[in-house]
Amino acid sequence: MSKKSRKRRQKQTKRPARKRSKSKNTTWIILATLGLLVLVGAFWWMAQHSAPGQPADSTPTASAQAEATPTPEPTPPPNIGAPTGCIHRPAFVSQLNLGNQIYIGTNLKGYTGLTLSAQQPDGRVTVYQHPTWDDAGSLAAYVLDQDGNIYVAPAPFVSLDENPPEEQNNIYKVDARTGVMSLYMTLPWAAPPDTRNPFGILGLTYDCDTHSLYASSVAGSTYDEELGRIFQIDPATASIVSQMDGVDAFGLGVYRGVKDKRLYFGSARNSSIRSVVLDDAGALDTEQRLEFYLLQAPGGQDERAKKIQFPKRDEMLVKGIEFNYTLRAASDFAEHDYTYRYDPANDAWEFVQVKLREGVQ
Repeated sequence: MSKKSRKRRQKQTKRPARKRSKSKNTTWIILATLGLLVLVGAFWWMAQHSAPGQPADSTPTASAQAEATPTPEPTPPPNIGAPTGCIHRPAFVSQLNLGNQIYIGTNLKGYTGLTLSAQQPDGRVTVYQHPTWDDAGSLAAYVLDQDGNIYVAPAPFVSLDENPPEEQNNIYKVDARTGVMSLYMTLPWAAPPDTRNPFGILGLTYDCDTHSLYASSVAGSTYDEELGRIFQIDPATASIVSQMDGVDAFGLGVYRGVKDKRLYFGSARNSSIRSVVLDDAGALDTEQRLEFYLLQAPGGQDERAKKIQFPKRDEMLVKGIEFNYTLRAASDFAEHDYTYRYDPANDAWEFVQVKLREGVQ
């Protein structure tokens, strides 16, 4: 083979090797460039998210996220509320065919004593009254127990003929099975009643936790002396378990707060709502706590708390009424309904609203 042929062959042999080297270098350059771009991008991202003076349109801070998220309404703690879940309607009511929505009344116009009423589908109002329900004259406070028995108390709001003062500390019981009303017990008074103060029992309530009946009486009190009493009663034996002396109380209501369970009551001498602690057995403490005055509420009046109810777990409804230990016609009644909401953080009641209500139901 000639020299020219050998050189030509060598050149032809080396050409493919040069092409492979060039391709390999190009690949490394591309990879290095991509890696550099990735590193630059990472450094840029870190700088944007760690810089102390980030721009307004960057990722929101924790506080901004909190402001953007709607705050849920606070829910009452599960342990608070009125212990009245055991109360249900009397068995005899199912035999009357009045319907499901039945209202208990103690001063329905045209009737004396206790009544049951219900509105029928055609708009008519059906009223039922057992023959014994007017035996005690005019009635006022009432409450039901876990068996469906109804406890009621008389009140001489209109006349002393049907409600003599010496009978105003009586509690009557409507039997849950038969519907018959009879004398249940008579509470002792601090001093004999007279016509200057013809009133006795003004408030009744029931506690399902201890199955205690509570009653308040102003019998024996005078303009100068507050001799009223609050009683804890065992319904099974009609006996007094504990009592609190020297307080004229109107409406009563039991409520369990975040700290303790208390008996709330309205003063019969001013517009204050007060409370006392109840122990595990339902016994009354003697240390009163002032909750609020109805008169100090926006639009409030110098009224007395005729009823204290708890329609919701964190809500108190107070039915205010004018009262000064004297008789007056039923047509003169005017009530204001006061609503308060329980604040668990402070174990206190906050005013919500007051509404005028004409007449008494």
